[in-house]
Amino acid sequence: MSDKIIRGITASPGIRIGKALLFKGTKVVIPKYYINDDEVQEEIERFEDALAKTKKEIIGIQSQVARSLTKDLADIFTSHLMVLEDPLIEQKAIDQIRDEHKNVEWILNDISLKLIQSLDSIEDDYLRERIIDISDIHKRLIANLQEVEHTTLAKLDEEVVVFATELTPSDTALLDRDNVLAFVTNVGGKTSHTAIIARALEIPAIVGTRNGTSNIKNGDRVIVDGVKGIILVNPSTSEIRDYVTQQQELLILEHELSKLTHLPSVTLDDAQISIFGNIELPEEMSQIRDHGAEGIGLYRSEFLFMDTYLADEDTQFTQYSKVVDFFYPAPVTIRTIDVGGDKVYGFTEQYKERNPFLGCRAIRFSLANEDMFRTQLRAILRASYRKNVKLMFPMISTVEEIIWARKITNEAKEELKNEGKDFDDNIELGIMIEVPSAAINSERLAKHADFFSVGTNDLVQYTLAVDRIGEQVAYLYNPVDLAVLKMLKLINESSKRKNIPASICGEMAGEPLYTMILLGLGFRSFSMAATYMYPVKRIIRSVTIKECEELVDTLMDIETTSDADSFLQNHVKRKFPSLVK
Repeated sequence: MSDKIIRGITASPGIRIGKALLFKGTKVVIPKYYINDDEVQEEIERFEDALAKTKKEIIGIQSQVARSLTKDLADIFTSHLMVLEDPLIEQKAIDQIRDEHKNVEWILNDISLKLIQSLDSIEDDYLRERIIDISDIHKRLIANLQEVEHTTLAKLDEEVVVFATELTPSDTALLDRDNVLAFVTNVGGKTSHTAIIARALEIPAIVGTRNGTSNIKNGDRVIVDGVKGIILVNPSTSEIRDYVTQQQELLILEHELSKLTHLPSVTLDDAQISIFGNIELPEEMSQIRDHGAEGIGLYRSEFLFMDTYLADEDTQFTQYSKVVDFFYPAPVTIRTIDVGGDKVYGFTEQYKERNPFLGCRAIRFSLANEDMFRTQLRAILRASYRKNVKLMFPMISTVEEIIWARKITNEAKEELKNEGKDFDDNIELGIMIEVPSAAINSERLAKHADFFSVGTNDLVQYTLAVDRIGEQVAYLYNPVDLAVLKMLKLINESSKRKNIPASICGEMAGEPLYTMILLGLGFRSFSMAATYMYPVKRIIRSVTIKECEELVDTLMDIETTSDADSFLQNHVKRKFPSLVK
């Protein structure tokens, strides 16, 4: 058996076997000292020189990524440049040098730490993962101030599996693709820029191991299992043999599944199913289209609100249009901001709620801050000029909310008409159903919505009153619970009676284990990350609606959730052993 097993989060799938390399990155030291009056101007000039050098380096990385990958991925580094070019941050640093007479490294370190602490205190994984971007910029700037040579993974002498506390986006973009088999980090998540680049490079990656580097020595033989999210340290001969076989099987499976890209998503009894993509950032567009998505079922807009200032209407319009134009004429569903006030950094009334999951978040936050909401609505409406955009409001819990949101949207339309700006006056307005009140009241909500999109992550969480990331209660989080299945059935039946489409855009949509359940409950539209499109389509093309309905009927007759889960696991694994582990 292997010496150790390290567990983490799969950021990019795949299996690799190789030798470990510990990567510590560029080592920077933060000297702290006071300067005299006559040294202030020289310190400011030193800061501005380092700033200019850092900008030049990032532009160089951006150009390299655009040449070797895609322009969309290169845009990741546009956000880095925006931080460096932010006049407020630059002026703040200069003012503090003048006022406090501290050296610039000290000043920049304090500014970065405050920003990182504000990011680290929030609960939204996507926004927390921007910490690595701030760290990337900070390290590069400090290294240039210290005139330290940057340590990179650009040229390696042999094939290795890289282990690091963190890999910044620039570390990942510059790594030696011929010799880096996979990488493992202590921190990070699926939606970090580092993870997005890893998927584009098709390099297996496991992140968020917490202490992975402390369990590894240079030269250790490791197996990176980017399917299960584990790393085996110094595996036995039999484990290596088993994983070599799995590697070969996975390559064959991926090759076979990739043939499905341009085949229709249709069941054996000719039910047409739509598969759309979920997108976090515009950089993921190519990957989603290459996997055969019929459009975007969920375009999350939160990335536009993570900066130190709120994105203005033109900035938002540009970002939305990029995705809309790329997928035209396929539909793109843009969701309005789905966070709370404590997570919008440019918002001046930041606050900490006692229970943010039940507080002023999503549509509640937008309605409470109408100017910000109206700006976003105008930008989305303007991006709808090609008439392939749908607009979606998150976490609707009452009829009043959808009526109010539609009213503000109509007012934004009138403003744009008066200004002579082009937009789709017939744009569809939909809602996300994520809470029990919306599910129970879905038939009445359907009178005011053009479509439903079910966010299963929150629906399961709120229905079962369980925090799925809380270690002591996470075992209760199960989409097969009878209460959840009844909620989903009710939502679909309501949408059919009112003749509006209903799709699934939560994690259930991309989990092959649940595909037959969702088909049996009546859903015909799924939206998911690109990684899951092939296996889900394979299942769709291998079943009939009748057998899916019979599976759901059986599950609803089973007394306990654990028994229902066991039955489902056994049933689907027997039918699709290569797709469901």
